[in-house]
Amino acid sequence: MNIVHGQCFVSVDDDIVYVKAVGGFNLEGVITATRDIASAIHTLEHKKFKFLADYSELEGAIPEAFDKLNEFNRWLNKQNMTAKAVVINSSVTLDILRQRAPARNLHNDKNFENKAEAIEWLKQQL
Repeated sequence: MNIVHGQCFVSVDDDIVYVKAVGGFNLEGVITATRDIASAIHTLEHKKFKFLADYSELEGAIPEAFDKLNEFNRWLNKQNMTAKAVVINSSVTLDILRQRAPARNLHNDKNFENKAEAIEWLKQQL
């Protein structure tokens, strides 16, 4: 069994799914994280929702982890997500996400430098 690298904290408040990624992720870490996120989304029972991904403490990931993240984003595109806010402080990490996980670009999404602005924007989305 491989060791999971990276931590992912998932919660749901009203119609917003909150995800905070911390540390550096390997493939096992992303598999665990995406499973936990999908479980949280399933609790919404096909209702429309908004998504906040906080990558402010993300340190990176191996290429295979980004491939798995892209696969997850393709699945996420098929759910009832109406908007996605991403909190990210590193332009390098953002560039890597755009290149390695292009499916995320299909969302009604916006990037932010802090969580408060991201939440405010999400609340304005239908």
